Amino acid sequence: MPELPCPAGAACGSAGRAAASGTAPSDFPPPGSSGALPAAGAPAPASAAPPPAPPRPARAPAPFPGAAALGLLVMAAAGALLVSGSPSGPVPLMAQSDDAAPAAPRLAAASYPVWLFARWLNSGREAFSVELMTRPETGCPHEFNPQPRDLERLTQTRTLVKNGLDLEIYLARAIRVAPPDVFVIDASKGVPTMINSYGRLSIPGEPSARAAMEPNPHIFLSPRLASMMASNIAAGMSERDPEGAMHYQSRLELFQKDMRALEDDLALFKRTRRGYKIVTSHGFMDYLAQDLGLTILADLEPAPEVTPSAARLARISDLVRDERVTAVLLDPHADLKLAQTLGEETGIPVAVVDPVTSGPADPSPGYYQSVIREDLNMLGALFPVNAS
Repeated sequence: MPELPCPAGAACGSAGRAAASGTAPSDFPPPGSSGALPAAGAPAPASAAPPPAPPRPARAPAPFPGAAALGLLVMAAAGALLVSGSPSGPVPLMAQSDDAAPAAPRLAAASYPVWLFARWLNSGREAFSVELMTRPETGCPHEFNPQPRDLERLTQTRTLVKNGLDLEIYLARAIRVAPPDVFVIDASKGVPTMINSYGRLSIPGEPSARAAMEPNPHIFLSPRLASMMASNIAAGMSERDPEGAMHYQSRLELFQKDMRALEDDLALFKRTRRGYKIVTSHGFMDYLAQDLGLTILADLEPAPEVTPSAARLARISDLVRDERVTAVLLDPHADLKLAQTLGEETGIPVAVVDPVTSGPADPSPGYYQSVIREDLNMLGALFPVNAS
């Protein structure tokens, strides 16, 4: 079985990247270097791959309480705090204790990437208490179901920043408990999108991908688009805090400088590594693949969080051989066991790409930059230079 490259966001390397500043020099292989992985089928070190995850059956989203029940749940959660004086149940919005009011107005981030961007912009001024609505280990929040205590905190939030494009599906229901005047910053505003990848490979009998003709929301994995998202967030924060507008603009310019450096490395990859075809777990890296010049032929999942059928895996296996696919690239929450089986059958490597949808609870300011650079270094080793 081929060695499994692992991003620093996964179990094999989170400690090293948590301290990264985001400005470390790149290990990106220069043109002319090979950078090839060991031949497929070589035994992997015991510490190289995370433990296999069991196959995930298709499942419906957890039920969300109706409006009346929701109010009762929020009141019950608040009452429990008053009686006990201590929190109970799942950890609520991060970075704020229950024992005291926040030192600054709450800015709730609906997913991990926009939380990172808002933290970066807020750093050095701290005009907002920037909090994460999901858990740091959630990953793509397609099926995140907020608990009563999460919702209770949302009632005290006046500013909400979201990725948009229906990435945070839970918001359509959770927003009911937010104040009617809550200020929503949509980080996806004006960002160019592509159609969702589901439907790229259709197998008879599989569930139809409801989101197949909708915009792909994973825009944050492209540094070029992340720069645009940060600009939208900075504009929204400036509107809420006009006195800090110059600060947010200054922080934005620093972030965009880092993004331009990453874009240059992505462009080098695209110029020197041509014609590579890949299979991915789902559409999480479509925008990054476009920046890198990689062609995605199929997704393992026929729809979000749906386990592929035997017929789909057989079709992908044929596709890998017929089209000379180079690698299978997964997000950290994908079904690793199925992908490894596919890799063993076809002789191609399987690797994990960190989509920056989860990470440490207290990341370094340049955490996003360090993740993208480590992803790029791993991919540079996986795909040898084949063009000048």
